[in-house]
Amino acid sequence: MTRFAVATTAEAMQDVSSAVDFILERRATSKLDLVGWSWGTTIVAGYAAEKPARVNKLVLYAPVWTFKMTGAPPATASSAYRSVAKEAARQRQLRGIPENRKEEISPAAWFEKWWSANPATDAVGAAQSPPVLRAPNGVMRDLFLEHWAVGKPTYDPAAIKVPTLVIVAEWDHDTPLSMAQELFAKLVNTPLKRQVVLGEGTHTICPEKNRMHLIRQVQSFLEEG
Repeated sequence: MTRFAVATTAEAMQDVSSAVDFILERRATSKLDLVGWSWGTTIVAGYAAEKPARVNKLVLYAPVWTFKMTGAPPATASSAYRSVAKEAARQRQLRGIPENRKEEISPAAWFEKWWSANPATDAVGAAQSPPVLRAPNGVMRDLFLEHWAVGKPTYDPAAIKVPTLVIVAEWDHDTPLSMAQELFAKLVNTPLKRQVVLGEGTHTICPEKNRMHLIRQVQSFLEEG
């Protein structure tokens, strides 16, 4: 039986909403800071747009916005999961880094540690030969078939009314600077908005040499008065 793509943006927002409700009740507080990366930015931004009273500050790293698709959508966009082989994962992490700096920016030894940890989260993918990472395809369906590639955002940036940081890396080919700039211009009702471009990083800067640049920018924004 064919199953539809797992975890659409709308479904993920419901999960975030439940998590926020639980944390706010457990911590006896009224607001949380929310941080999203890539597709996660559509989830937390959508939540902030719908429930601003429950959000203190919002961080959007490598934010998704509308784009014009070239060619046909991925063949797997409607399936439940896609399988990612080790070499494909490595090549995606290296995309955008100059050839002569790949090992410096994204050391192979770091990737090996990252890869060895991931299969533990998915026994089915780990049992395949060779092992693969299975990635839920709700993001692919929403990106290419339902929303972003067809000019139908899942939220209205003008509805966001909390301090917001938009941050993107210089070599990001998945969510390039132009995408972040277009979104930033639409944040017209935030009491504070800031855009930061990180040098010498890609869409997956977190396991790269310059990851602390991202961490420090986010921490500074969240901690400032």
